[in-house]
Amino acid sequence: MNTILEPAVTTNQLAYITAVKVHVDELYESQEIFGLSLETLELTRRFYNLYTPMEKVEEVAPFALNQLLAITQHLERNLVQESR
Repeated sequence: MNTILEPAVTTNQLAYITAVKVHVDELYESQEIFGLSLETLELTRRFYNLYTPMEKVEEVAPFALNQLLAITQHLERNLVQESR
């Protein structure tokens, strides 16, 4: 498994992160979050701790953005698996 990502996060990746955030926000609003596994709940907690609005992306270190992208991908995979 390759754990090193490119240092720059693209606009498409930022849109992807934002889309996952919107989806998780909708789950919280509809209270469907209670049906998720503990692993997914922990991923949502980590996601929100790292989430940075697009306006402040320039201020964040590339490492933190790459970490956020990795957690976002893992969170999305879990959400897709659990929604089946």
